[in-house]
Amino acid sequence: MQSGLLSAPGNSMHIDTNKSILIVDNDPSVLVALSARLGGMGYRCTTADCGVQALSKFSSGGADLVITDLNMPQGDGADLAQAIRRVSGVPIIVISGFKDAYRKRLQEIKNVSFMHKPFETETLLQLVSASLAAPGSQSDTKVRAA
Repeated sequence: MQSGLLSAPGNSMHIDTNKSILIVDNDPSVLVALSARLGGMGYRCTTADCGVQALSKFSSGGADLVITDLNMPQGDGADLAQAIRRVSGVPIIVISGFKDAYRKRLQEIKNVSFMHKPFETETLLQLVSASLAAPGSQSDTKVRAA
């Protein structure tokens, strides 16, 4: 991941939004960096450190977008994406250095984008914005607690 993730690059983009993003990674530094950067742009961020925890948080509160690592203990990112896709059409961004091992499984899941680690922060921010603006990413596709 780019070292400048926490610092705002030359353009200090701010998103006026109530969109929520679930960020899933077993690396605490990635969770802190992504939630700080995206939260600073106006997104409501929730974090989880494994697929099982992420699915629980998604089921209880939903999300407008999920950003997940692939290779994690207690439920990898592909399992998480498949489970979310069974109940919701929210966009999912997968970030990992291990795409080849998961290629077939990821291709079978609709509305999933992939970013290879390390990645440029601006590229991720553009993908987040495009994913949230895409048809089918509206809040009515979220799972809400009863």
